Amino acid sequence: MRDPAQQSGPLRSDDRAVSTTVGYVLTLAIGAVLLSGVVIGVGGVVDSQTDRAVRGDLTVVGEKLAAEIEGADRLARLAEAGRTDPDLDPGNANATAAVDVDLPGRTAGIPYTIEVTNETVVVRTSRPEVIVRVPHRSHTTVDRATTRGGPVRIAYDPDRTDPNNGSLVVRER
Repeated sequence: MRDPAQQSGPLRSDDRAVSTTVGYVLTLAIGAVLLSGVVIGVGGVVDSQTDRAVRGDLTVVGEKLAAEIEGADRLARLAEAGRTDPDLDPGNANATAAVDVDLPGRTAGIPYTIEVTNETVVVRTSRPEVIVRVPHRSHTTVDRATTRGGPVRIAYDPDRTDPNNGSLVVRER
């Protein structure tokens, strides 16, 4: 009987089993690289979509609050108009005005903060870091305030001695 290790001929030089194994490993490696590329590519798209959604929502929130501040300004000036009437005693006048604004607590599932100044409404998130500034015009002074996103109240705080020195205050509700 012949020893198989000493065989010569076509079976001894056959290395197709190695090429099957190498082909299988290469297929797995290429698949892993392609899958990683897809995951990284889709992750970037999701991040940019989230940024755009958050920016859009914050813009809407800022514009709504700015419009409501301007509306509260008009109400405050109307409330003060009675105090400057010469037929009324300024001490007896009760100038009040308040506007409740229902803002969402989160935008795109992310909490945000609101900063109000005499000229702008600044709405921001920290993750992703997005800042939106919306200008507003108010004849009445707007007190600087920072609050969390959500329902707020814009209230007129009259100056009891001078009808022209009252201010608007934005607070959480």
